[in-house]
Amino acid sequence: MPPKISGSEWEVMNVVWAKSPLTAAEVFAGLPPDHGWAPKTVNTFLTRLVAKGVLRTQRPGKAIVYATRLTREDCVAAEGASFTQRVFQGAAGPLVLHFVENADLSPEEIRELEQILKQKKKGKK
Repeated sequence: MPPKISGSEWEVMNVVWAKSPLTAAEVFAGLPPDHGWAPKTVNTFLTRLVAKGVLRTQRPGKAIVYATRLTREDCVAAEGASFTQRVFQGAAGPLVLHFVENADLSPEEIRELEQILKQKKKGKK
């Protein structure tokens, strides 16, 4: 099971997932300009993510290069399962209903949901 990632760590990981591998300076440069973090703060997040097993390091030259160890999909799945357990006591149905009722869905998203539900009704994954 992938480890828990904080909101700030997600921001850093989104940069790394987009263009892995990267140096700390490249991660810092890839963050939105309004994040307000110093390079040392980003280094701290990178160090934590390595310790959590989400990132791995390489040293092809003088700089440390950070590369993904876990996929975004793995981390999203783990976060989703954790959220479902915490907020909806593990029940996926009420979670889906909540988001469908409260989200502004495009016609394409509605068609996609309908297709998924049809497949579920037929017993397919």
